[in-house]
Amino acid sequence: LLFAAFVVALSAQAQDYWTEQATSQPAASTGMRSISIVDDNVAWLSNSCGTTGCATIRRYSKTTNGGTVWSTSAIDLGASAANLEIANICGVSATVAYASVFPKAAGAVGGVWQTTNGGTTWTRQNTASFNGADGASFTNIVYFWDANNGVTMGDPSEGSFEIYTTTNGGTNWVRVPAGNIPAAIDAAEYGLTNQFSVTGNTMWIGTTFGRILISTDKGYTWTVAISPIPDFGGGINGSESGDLAFTDEINGVLQTSDYFLYNTTDGGNTWNPVTWDANLRNFGISEIPGVPNAYISVGEDLDAIRGSSFTTDGGLTWTNINDNPDTNYVDGGVITFLNANTGFASGFSTSAAVGGIFKWNGNSLANDTFTAQQIATASPNPTTGVVELKGTNISQVEVYDVLGKQISSNNYSSLNNVTVNLGSLNNGVYMVKVTNATGNSSTIKVVKQ
Repeated sequence: LLFAAFVVALSAQAQDYWTEQATSQPAASTGMRSISIVDDNVAWLSNSCGTTGCATIRRYSKTTNGGTVWSTSAIDLGASAANLEIANICGVSATVAYASVFPKAAGAVGGVWQTTNGGTTWTRQNTASFNGADGASFTNIVYFWDANNGVTMGDPSEGSFEIYTTTNGGTNWVRVPAGNIPAAIDAAEYGLTNQFSVTGNTMWIGTTFGRILISTDKGYTWTVAISPIPDFGGGINGSESGDLAFTDEINGVLQTSDYFLYNTTDGGNTWNPVTWDANLRNFGISEIPGVPNAYISVGEDLDAIRGSSFTTDGGLTWTNINDNPDTNYVDGGVITFLNANTGFASGFSTSAAVGGIFKWNGNSLANDTFTAQQIATASPNPTTGVVELKGTNISQVEVYDVLGKQISSNNYSSLNNVTVNLGSLNNGVYMVKVTNATGNSSTIKVVKQ
């Protein structure tokens, strides 16, 4: 009975974090390439094929009530639509959004399309021409800080990365002079679709040569930094990829698909490796705006199990969110948070009425609130013996086996760090119940190897 109670508690805890919602997609296994959250009620998604070999999907999904209901429609890109694809969508309001569109065939012209009627119709903004004479134009991203100020970035064309800015909602886009942008170091260095991070007025964009283009003034001038990885995902200098997230203009992390983690404290100019303990994932990562050192990661863990994990100490320790037997785990690779209470993570639709996206249920990811909910974190996990518990005012630690039999119980005088030695126990799964001085408790599943 005791073990059953633990399982129920763990399952309830995990399901409290994410709620799966239907994005109303007509085709099963529809995923998404980008998530844009306007406010607590409005969000836009650019949908994409979620399986190998399926047809290109040119659709959006939108919610105006915080995700309870999602509407969807095709994005009409005109006569050349068959040779175009959506890179990302940036929403400005419930009615206005922008799509960056790239060509899939020689001679096709991408660019930026805008809707002003909630997605019913889309119009190309021709002043962001993306039609270089060298045929190299390729649109990667579009982003707006507000209804007027935006930037769109593409691959190098006619001598420099093709970047435009606007101060009037895209009525007029002006190309950034080549002298304001670091030159590409090779013909194969280019940007990647939806590969960027923005905090405040600062934008970071990764390239196929592992460099990071940085603008601190909404895209008007750019510098470049060298990252610790060879390629952000273009397959030019390696098969791995990376994703950036920044909690403010100077502090950020870089997560890779092969489980390396780096941090920066100078705006991305220099990077240092982070030795993390467990549960880091390898697809996408998002900062929690307004919460220093807090990030949430989606993808596979080292056991190739998909889900999500969070950190509130800059990546040193990660807590697994989808504790088994939770079945409502995040299975996509894109994640975006607006603040500590509102966030979305991508999934895959099962039908028009089932699946497609996961919404954070409103539990705050602020450090003090979330630490109180978790009571403590355990690392390393799995362990060969010693487990370090980190929390606040830990007063008791109890260890149980999978049958609910108590193995040990120890009391403490409100400690923030407690060492538990499982070295004498057989390999297997154990439940470590941690109670703090106020009587709140939570249970952590620990694997002894």
